Amino acid sequence: MTPGGLWDSNKYEIKAIVKYNGEIINTIPLNFAGTPSLFKGELNVTKSGPYEVTVYAYDPQTGNTGVDKKTVKVL
Repeated sequence: MTPGGLWDSNKYEIKAIVKYNGEIINTIPLNFAGTPSLFKGELNVTKSGPYEVTVYAYDPQTGNTGVDKKTVKVL
């Protein structure tokens, strides 16, 4: 997935949903990071502990969606 590529990332909504203690604390737009299928965003955290991060890419034209979820621990 790249801008202007076969899977044109400009046509997708790509975001990360971040939860802390089960509550959404932020939804972060992700931008192309210069390498195919690599996207980046920024979040400043103020509390240590586990954060659940759900990343998705959504094609509003077709409804096609890809999703992944990970938990990261901030010390």
